[in-house]
Amino acid sequence: MKKFVKKLSAMALCTVFASMQIASATIDTGLNNAVINNTDSNFTGLETGNNSATLNFKGDSHVNWNTLNVGKNETLNFNATNPNGNFTILNTVNSDMSKIYGTISSGNGIGKLIISNPNGMLFDGAKFTTMGDLHLTTQPLTGRLENGNLVLEGSVVEAVKDITIKNGASFDVGGKFTIVAPTIEAANSILKAVNGVKLVTRNGQDFLVCPTADDNTSHSAVRLQSVQIDGDIYILSGEDIVKIANGANITGNLTIDSQGAVALNYVNNGATEELVVKGNVNVTNDGEFSYLRNARVTGNVDMKNNGGYLEIAKVNIDGNTNLITTVGEDYNKSTDPKHYVHVVGDNRIGGNLDVDSIHNVHIGGYDETLTTLADGILNVTGNINALAREGSVAVTIDTNANEVSLTSGTLNIISNNDAVIKANKYQFKANGYIGGINEEGNIINSMEYYTLYPSSEKVYLNIAGGDVAKIETAADGYAVIKSANDMNVNGVNAGKVHLTSMKDIVIGEDASADFIQVDGDTRNLTVKLADRDYTLRYINIKDTEQIIIDPKTEITYDMANGQNGWNKGIQTSKNTHLVVPGNPPVNPPVNPPVNPPVDPPVDPVDPPVDPIVPPAKPDQPKVINPEDNDNVKIMKNLTRDPANAAIDAGQVYTPVAFAADLDEEIETGVRKNVDGSVTVVRPFTPAE
Repeated sequence: MKKFVKKLSAMALCTVFASMQIASATIDTGLNNAVINNTDSNFTGLETGNNSATLNFKGDSHVNWNTLNVGKNETLNFNATNPNGNFTILNTVNSDMSKIYGTISSGNGIGKLIISNPNGMLFDGAKFTTMGDLHLTTQPLTGRLENGNLVLEGSVVEAVKDITIKNGASFDVGGKFTIVAPTIEAANSILKAVNGVKLVTRNGQDFLVCPTADDNTSHSAVRLQSVQIDGDIYILSGEDIVKIANGANITGNLTIDSQGAVALNYVNNGATEELVVKGNVNVTNDGEFSYLRNARVTGNVDMKNNGGYLEIAKVNIDGNTNLITTVGEDYNKSTDPKHYVHVVGDNRIGGNLDVDSIHNVHIGGYDETLTTLADGILNVTGNINALAREGSVAVTIDTNANEVSLTSGTLNIISNNDAVIKANKYQFKANGYIGGINEEGNIINSMEYYTLYPSSEKVYLNIAGGDVAKIETAADGYAVIKSANDMNVNGVNAGKVHLTSMKDIVIGEDASADFIQVDGDTRNLTVKLADRDYTLRYINIKDTEQIIIDPKTEITYDMANGQNGWNKGIQTSKNTHLVVPGNPPVNPPVNPPVNPPVDPPVDPVDPPVDPIVPPAKPDQPKVINPEDNDNVKIMKNLTRDPANAAIDAGQVYTPVAFAADLDEEIETGVRKNVDGSVTVVRPFTPAE
């Protein structure tokens, strides 16, 4: 007790702390070990009782503690005698870590409470309440009074000790809550601040001087595990990792500016808790990775990484999402790894998804071992704009959006042949290939440094249907696109284009290429421009042979496809196989009746002998009567011999048109219709 008394700067403190020591004798670390060296003139006295101590101040003040500890069930209060004073109270601690198990508070009149202990701080189940700002730091600070005001001075001594908050500790700060240390850890605790929480581990900020690079002390920057943060949180970090683990609940915005890696919702010990942010997420970092996983965000997400890969996985975001990777001036193209943006697994984005990667973009991503493609679905309410400036864009999961724009500045847009992109409008631009096949027909089966998929088949870029407003490649590039529904294609400026649809394809006027090939699964094809610069290739319905129409050949009229009479297809005057099961209506009704009368079935009636030539279209001024074309065979009438009308059980007969062999007057056998059905052809006599 004598040693304790000698260190007091005011005799009044001696009796107070003596009584506190007796009352707390059973506490290993508490107020009985809290020793004050001296205070300044604005300290007015101390009140004690019931395991508590209250320090009173009349203005800005500096309290120099030798040790500062608060035991469980003990309370340390800082009080301003003038509740409107807005005082700053600096507490510097000279020796030993501050261990706080009990309660610390500061009331009205204390505008800022500062605790500086270069030996570290532990808040284990502690309760901390302030009416004003709270500042905790392990950087040595000094203070001096000038005209009654406290002037803070930082030391150039490196901060090496940490601040740890755990085991249900809670902070309720009426102003701004700032923690400054080389390493800050908070687990299973609550941080609440009216004006936000700020965590700083970077040199030169708020008097912090971190250890030098050759120091042996290891620093993990910021780690938040299963915490609740009421208000905004801002993290300013050095070159080590910023990590949120096992979920968190943040009621404001989350902002991170880091020179190291950022791991948002790292899974520890198999935890599955969500990271919930009821605001915006804004992350900028230079580390080798940055990711946001298993997260629920009510605002926008903006992430920019300058050092490696950036990933979102299993996120539910109400607003827009903006993902960017860049490289610094020291990036070495020949030795440093490529940068990636990965969108992994099941994700929902309520706004737009914009991706701008210096290298590669992968919508689909890999498992954590980077060996197997991840499963999932990406649902975007708004638009997707993905740009790989010096790399490839890959899509390996089903992707839904209003509009989708994929651009590869130097390489390719590729897929795994299973993923389907569903949108109302599509734009695809690549310097190389679109779909995953090169000019020689070889599969592009990798993105740099990663195995994308094993495949021996031709790989399409699969879409669900809609308007393809852009297909752009280099002059020697390929585009291979397959649609499950109707596809309208315009804005083509490519080398070679392969199109396939399970239904109809319309090629618009704005199309320029070496050739455009329409594969055989397509039901109907329409080309709106006769004066084109590309060679058109398609599969003939007669014998499934490929027909090649050079750019100089004029498109003259429609052809029939055996389904509902007419096909909005492409034929020419030099190579036409026209099948007419019946005449198309001259003036078909624009809007058929909602509930048309149902007529009883009747026997088929032969169509008229003379076909009706469909009216010319604005872009087809020249109409040629098929009967004037020697290369056209018109099948006007199918007449069956009653004796041969019976059909074997294993055969199929459909009363639709078929493409007959032009070299024979009588045709027998089986023909495949354009719509995929099969017609068993019986002998018949063409109508005279």
